Amino acid sequence: MAWEETKQELQAALQRVGEKKIALAVLPELASTGYLIPSKDALKRVAEPADGTGTYLKWIQEQCAVHSMDIITGFAESHGETFYNSSALVGPEGVLGVYRKLHLFSEEQDLFTPGNHGVPVIERHGVRLAMLICYDWAFPEAWRLAAVKGADVILHCSNLVLPYAQRAVIGHALCNRVSILTANRVGEEKDLTFTGQSQAVDAFGNLLIQGPTASTWESVFEIDPMQSRDKSVTARNDLFADRRRSL
Repeated sequence: MAWEETKQELQAALQRVGEKKIALAVLPELASTGYLIPSKDALKRVAEPADGTGTYLKWIQEQCAVHSMDIITGFAESHGETFYNSSALVGPEGVLGVYRKLHLFSEEQDLFTPGNHGVPVIERHGVRLAMLICYDWAFPEAWRLAAVKGADVILHCSNLVLPYAQRAVIGHALCNRVSILTANRVGEEKDLTFTGQSQAVDAFGNLLIQGPTASTWESVFEIDPMQSRDKSVTARNDLFADRRRSL
């Protein structure tokens, strides 16, 4: 999909949710470029630096300012001659934090370099946020790292194609006592069909809301970040204090 068409769709969606005075909007993985980038040369043309000076992140910052909100979005990051499948937390003042996808899926491995900054946790308006991307769903250690570092909410930008990934995310929320929001793409791109079903899960593994499989969707909901800060299971058990770190 050409950038101008993508821009129009994103602008319309952000306008709809922005009218509801939300604090944070989350968009899917590689939201500006599409998923199936055909070659390294094509990637070079659409990737941009994480500092917010490129076309896409600068436009996202403008949308944040217009709607007085923050946005988390996937994008193709360029860092010299190295490229990352990344997500950025952007506010009206610019890029506030970046996550580089740790676990690359299928043909991504031909284009991108695995992330090298771990899982940063960013405090914003008193809430501690972490980001993961798509195929990270399959690796419990990524979610545990975010939770151990104090994340209240994990924002999961995705282009999921496997039909069971959303169920796995619920398990990560429950085992780490952390709220998770997955923003997944719908529709098709060449031979891939994306599974939709964007969802919000609270820190007890309860599915708060889930979108449709095959049609575009936006929804507004509230997550209590304080749920994630109490890891107690019983009067004598704590999810993190009971970890056998020596094993």
